[in-house]
Amino acid sequence: MKKVYIVHPLRGDVKRNMEKVTQICQKLHQQGEVLPVSPLHAFSFVDPTGPQEVVLAYCRSLLLACDELWVHGNWQESEGCKMEVDIAQFVGIPVVFK
Repeated sequence: MKKVYIVHPLRGDVKRNMEKVTQICQKLHQQGEVLPVSPLHAFSFVDPTGPQEVVLAYCRSLLLACDELWVHGNWQESEGCKMEVDIAQFVGIPVVFK
C-alpha cells in the first residue's frame, strides 16, 4: 500500500487545522487506496506554539519513509509545509498539490 505523507499547516487555528487533517485522513482511510501518514497526528504530543526544530526533524524522518507527499491547505504560509515540499522535491518523492 502506498504511504502518502499529508502536508497541511497546523499553526494559526490549531484545532480547526487538526480537524481538517483528520477529515482528509478519514476520507483516505475509507477509500482504502493509500495509507495516510499525518505528521500532525503523529507528533501531536509536541506543543505547536513552542520551538519546532525537533518536530521538524521528526517530520523529515517520517517523510523520507513515504512514497508520495500530498499538499493541502494554505501551505505556502507554513515554514514546516514549505520545508516538507522542498525535501520531497530534493529527494525525488512525488509531490501532489490537492
